[in-house]
Amino acid sequence: MGSQKPLLCDWLIEQINSGLYPGLSWLNAERTRFQIPWKHRSRHDICEDDFKIFEAWAIASGRYKPGIDVPDPIVWKRNFRSALNRKKHFRRVVDNRNNSERPHLIFEIQSIGQQSGASAEEESEEVSPAINSASPGLSTGSSPNVQGTLESSLRDMTIFDWESGGGGEGTMMEVGAALYPSDYAPVYTVAPNNLSQIDPSGQPTAGADAACAMPLAVEGPNMVIPNVGEFQTQMRGYFQNGHFATEFEITIYYRGKRVKEQTLKNTNGFRLFYTSESKFPYLEDLQFPEVASCLTDQQQIMYTNVLLERMGQGLTVEVNNNQIYAQRHGSCRAFWSMTENPSSKEPRQISSRELTVLYDLPQFHQELCAFLNSESGSPQYSIWLCFGELWPDCGDKPWNKKMIMVQVTPITFKLLHELAHGVGASSLKDDSINLQLSDPLSSSSLLSILEQCMDIE
Repeated sequence: MGSQKPLLCDWLIEQINSGLYPGLSWLNAERTRFQIPWKHRSRHDICEDDFKIFEAWAIASGRYKPGIDVPDPIVWKRNFRSALNRKKHFRRVVDNRNNSERPHLIFEIQSIGQQSGASAEEESEEVSPAINSASPGLSTGSSPNVQGTLESSLRDMTIFDWESGGGGEGTMMEVGAALYPSDYAPVYTVAPNNLSQIDPSGQPTAGADAACAMPLAVEGPNMVIPNVGEFQTQMRGYFQNGHFATEFEITIYYRGKRVKEQTLKNTNGFRLFYTSESKFPYLEDLQFPEVASCLTDQQQIMYTNVLLERMGQGLTVEVNNNQIYAQRHGSCRAFWSMTENPSSKEPRQISSRELTVLYDLPQFHQELCAFLNSESGSPQYSIWLCFGELWPDCGDKPWNKKMIMVQVTPITFKLLHELAHGVGASSLKDDSINLQLSDPLSSSSLLSILEQCMDIE
C-alpha cells in the first residue's frame, strides 16, 4: 500500500521553511504571508527552477513519478494552483503575475488547524484531465457527480486576476495604462463581434444564419443540460482567445416602471444615450425612450426629462481583459451597485474622467464556485445603474422610487449560472424539477473543454 498524500498546508509550510525553492519565501515575521514565483510559460527567461515547487507537489501527491511519467510542468502548475484554491487555509491577497520583472502571487494563511478527515481521496479532484482522461473532450460514460465537476472546472476559470479595490468611487483605471496590455490593439473601424456570428473556432462567420449554439435559459421546471458537443461550442463562443465575450440584457425603468427591454449583441459593449450622435462607433447604441410616451404623471415627466437632457454622450459600458467597466460622458451623474437592494449605504459613482471597473470574470468565478459549494447564495452579476440621483441615499429610498434605473445583465454569466442550477446547485429545492439529460458532460470532458477555451494556466 502506498503512502498517504501529505496535507497541502503542512507540506507547503515545510517547503517554504526549507529555502530550497528560489523566490518561495515568507514575507512577514509571523510567517502568515508568503510569495510564490508565477511566470508564464511564454516568458523568455523561464527555467526549470520556476516549476520546481509545482513539480515537488506533483511528486509528493503521487501524481508524477520521475523516470516513469512524462514531465508536464503546465499540469503540475495547474494542479498546484487548484490545490491552493480548494483549501480555505489560503487566501490570495496580491496578484502580480503581470509584473514584468518578478511575476508572483502572494498568499495569506488564514489558519493552521488540524484538517481532520483529509485524505488523498478528498484532494483527488485536483488532477488535470490530461492525467485522468485518455481522450480529453470526449465522454466515455456518465458522470457520477456533475455538480462536483462544474465546481472543479469553475475554480480554474480565472484567466487574469485583477486586484479589485473598495471605496465609494469603485475601482478606477487609467485609459491606456493598466487596462490595456502592451499587445492589445483594438480595431474600432470594423463591425463589432456578435456571439451569433462566431463559429466554434472563434472566428466571425459570413451570413446571419451561422449561429453559435447557446444554452437555453431556464424558463420553467424542466432544464436541458447541454451535451459535450454543445457545451464545447458554447464555451468557444464565450471565451475567445482566452477572453470572455458576452451579450447583454438591458432593462430600463422610469420610477420602477419597466419602459424598455432589449438584448444587445455587440460583445464590445454599448452606449446608453438620449439624443446625441455617437462618438463610439464600435459600441452598440441603446436610446432611452421618450418619457411622454411611457408616463402620465406630469411632475415625473418633467424631472425625468431634466435628467435625460443632461446625458450628453451618455454612459458607455465596455468589455475588455475579462472586465466590465463604465464611463460617464455627460453632466448627469450615475451611480452603480451589484444589486437593486445594496446593503452598503455608500454611493459608488461612475467617473467621467477614468474607467470604473464594475465587475469581472474572477469575481464571477469566485461567487459561482461558492454557490455550487453551498457556501453562499447565487452570484450577483446583474449591474444596476442609477442616473441623476444619489443611490443608495441616506433616506434609504428604494430603487423603484428613483427616476431612471437601468439593469445590465451579462448573458454569459447568466447562462453559466443557469447551468449551475441545472446540475443541482443548492438553491434548487423543488422536488418537481425534472432534469433532462442527453449525453451529459463527464468530469474529464467538462474540465478539459473549459481549460482549452479559457487558456488556463
